Amino acid sequence: MEDSEPPAAGARLLGGVRPRVLALLFAAQFVLVSWVADSEIARNVSLIGYSLMMPTVLFLLLMRVLSRWLPFTRREVLLVYVVLTATLPVVGFGGIRFLIPGMGFLPYFAETQPQWSRYLPHLTGLPILHDPAAIAALYRGDSAVPWQAWTVPILFWSAYLLLLSGVWLGLAAVLHRIWIRQERLTFPVTLLPLQLTDPQDDLFRRRLFWAGAALPVVFQSLLALHEWYPSVPAFQLKAYDIRPSLFPSPPWNAIPNLQISIYPMAVGLAYFVPSSVSFSCWFFLFASKFSHVAGAMAGLGAGGAGAAGRFPFREEQAAGAWIGFALLTAWGAYYHWRSLMRDTPPGEQREMKRLGVIGAVCMALCSLLLVGVGIAPVVAVGVVVVYVGFTLTAARVRAEAGGQWSMAPTLWTPHRVMAAATGTFGVPDRALVAGGHFDMVHVDIRGQSLPYLMEGLKIADTMGIRWRTVTLWVAIGTVTALAFGWWSSLTQFYDLGAATAKASSYPLVKAQISMREMHNLATSRVPWDRDGVGAMAFAGGFTLLLAALRTRFLGFPFSPVGYVLANTYTMNAFFVPFLVAWAVKVMVQRFGGSGLYRRSIPFFIGLILGDIAIQAFWTLVGRLIDAPVYQFLA
Repeated sequence: MEDSEPPAAGARLLGGVRPRVLALLFAAQFVLVSWVADSEIARNVSLIGYSLMMPTVLFLLLMRVLSRWLPFTRREVLLVYVVLTATLPVVGFGGIRFLIPGMGFLPYFAETQPQWSRYLPHLTGLPILHDPAAIAALYRGDSAVPWQAWTVPILFWSAYLLLLSGVWLGLAAVLHRIWIRQERLTFPVTLLPLQLTDPQDDLFRRRLFWAGAALPVVFQSLLALHEWYPSVPAFQLKAYDIRPSLFPSPPWNAIPNLQISIYPMAVGLAYFVPSSVSFSCWFFLFASKFSHVAGAMAGLGAGGAGAAGRFPFREEQAAGAWIGFALLTAWGAYYHWRSLMRDTPPGEQREMKRLGVIGAVCMALCSLLLVGVGIAPVVAVGVVVVYVGFTLTAARVRAEAGGQWSMAPTLWTPHRVMAAATGTFGVPDRALVAGGHFDMVHVDIRGQSLPYLMEGLKIADTMGIRWRTVTLWVAIGTVTALAFGWWSSLTQFYDLGAATAKASSYPLVKAQISMREMHNLATSRVPWDRDGVGAMAFAGGFTLLLAALRTRFLGFPFSPVGYVLANTYTMNAFFVPFLVAWAVKVMVQRFGGSGLYRRSIPFFIGLILGDIAIQAFWTLVGRLIDAPVYQFLA
């Protein structure tokens, strides 16, 4: 696998990409999308929720192992990898995965759960399933896909997801050089694909790499075998709550949970994060937990009335911090824009501006789709703006702090934020029902490509791949991924039944959460949430204050990234890996300097790659013998 591209031979396609590379891209995409649908729907094993996706890393590993026999350059392999990582998410959580079991949720479950009956008259004209037979077959299974009944839902939701992808492509075009060349963000997630494909530094010849890989291989294999043979000893690595046993009495039992985990991949990724950022991540997690204790000491928190009972406003703080960080990111882009334009050739300036305008138009069209199904224009615009802000924050946080996955505020989704800001008095049920269905996309940002796209453009910049080639093929690849995704996912759901024990319950649970939140808003008509909005404003202001102090005072120890993550499930599940990686990195740099740090990198890449590879191995073994597989992550 060479760095340089061989001499041109034969025809070239768009962006200078050879036909054989495109054949590899679309063949790999079809295989991986089909595998993801089978694994996540039929076997309840998540493959693409990670920042480093199991299928795409395995693709890269396979290409590395077979590189001497394959007619592809390193740049071509990495281009395919980048496009795959930026297009696969749309078929998963926050893409079509939650949408499908939600398309007939209200009419199907209204038969046994009467609280949903009041919303049935408002379903007319919504882009969901309306054919009773198609709805029943979706949840009961043992049926072919009734494609005609799905025509409108597929077209409408594909249009919405493609428009969102247009927003991400526009933002990536405008922001990538600012983040990569001017702010010089670290992009920890990009280190593994670059190192794995580097012909000048063969990881497979490094003993430290194999030592790192051996740890997850051994411990995760013991867990997989223990699932089938309980007599096999194993040590739990995934998160479990130690709060009930460690803090059973007041005021410490006010801590909602304290998840302890030691995910090898998370430790490896956190090791490549700047020490001040990783320190802030675990520090603010502890500060968040202690705020519950402080509240209990003052008589605030669970059990109290009004605002006192909501202290410390965990979800509200999370939403405010994410919105504030998005504003901070936008201001940073504005600040660097003039200097960026001075250093950018005129042709590229025009391309960046053109894609930026396309992104803005796509954003406006997303708002129009919400308005078209009955949501008030102000609310529609607000929902889209907040969602774009959440996704922008996720991309920026990943660029600075990596992380095993990206999770936005869990309960305060964009619709919940707008309900708090505007109130629900006078809002018709039709608008709330429509909003509940859009929430199935907005509830999870892991289905959106912007974080992966920014990391892909960092890889492209390092390798000398034209960024316009990346954005072009990501745009085309998103269309094909959606086509493959609808086909494979609907086939699985109609074969197994979304409401049966044969299918993973997680997609249906997430659809149910969206509908339950909609029901709560419909049955508790309230004015605007002054306390919640106030908590959001405080969190946004505190985020901006941390950023200002970090800019003003050299050596200020706290990064706003840590506060942004503190009240999300990401840090709740992974604070121990951040703490361990921070402690090890500080000791390595203090006693061995930058030289020892560089020599230690293969060990931590081994932790990451070994963890991904062994999880994939046991997932495939379970598929071959048709047996349930241990859930390594959740």
